[in-house]
Amino acid sequence: MITPKQIEEATMSAEKRASAKNDLFAFYIGRPITYVMTIPFLYTNISPNAVTWISFIPVITGLCFMCLGRSTPILFWGWFSFFLWSMFDGIDGNIARYKKQFSKLGDTLDAAAGYFAMAFIPLSAGVAAAHQNNSVIPISGLSSDWFIVLGALSGMFTILPRLIMHKAINSTGEKNIGEVKDRKGYSFSKLVALNLSSTPGAVQLLLLVAVFIPAFDVYTIFYFIVNFMIMILSLRSIFKGGDK
Repeated sequence: MITPKQIEEATMSAEKRASAKNDLFAFYIGRPITYVMTIPFLYTNISPNAVTWISFIPVITGLCFMCLGRSTPILFWGWFSFFLWSMFDGIDGNIARYKKQFSKLGDTLDAAAGYFAMAFIPLSAGVAAAHQNNSVIPISGLSSDWFIVLGALSGMFTILPRLIMHKAINSTGEKNIGEVKDRKGYSFSKLVALNLSSTPGAVQLLLLVAVFIPAFDVYTIFYFIVNFMIMILSLRSIFKGGDK
């Protein structure tokens, strides 16, 4: 019988652990759950890429629930769908490393599913905020349509630095431009930013809080500001690194 401990030992190197543990919620809560959920897949012939393809389903389902829902139970299922995506996002990697089934398409496919989630979660929160009739902290003077715009921009802010970083890597051949991808040496402020902006981490945890309080308007504005600031700092780091 395969155990979660065996999966952890096979999939988590010391170097990877040193980097991953800085994302607190994802490392200490989400990742152990993925170890348990990975076990049934290891007794099948399902490939890591197949699991990644499956992960697109809860991302799209979550967007639909959050955009169409008006009641707390439906909004909760929207959140749960996004949470399920984050589990699949870990399961596919666990399978790949445990069975040593790697492919050139795998990383690209995994990144694509992640980009969908990064864009859809803030957008869905913005739509939910536009439909929201009450809030723990009512924000007056802001048209409901603006929450959709802020949510869409927030999702764009999370993806844009990554696209520019990949372009810079391809253009210069330098893999760690601006140290954007190296988490081991993060300062305290970078660790705070990492944990606040982590899609499998605080982003989903605070979204769950917003479902039950409710506070989608506060959530949308908060992440619009956070993601904008992180985007500016990330772009500065990328361009500064590219000039070296």
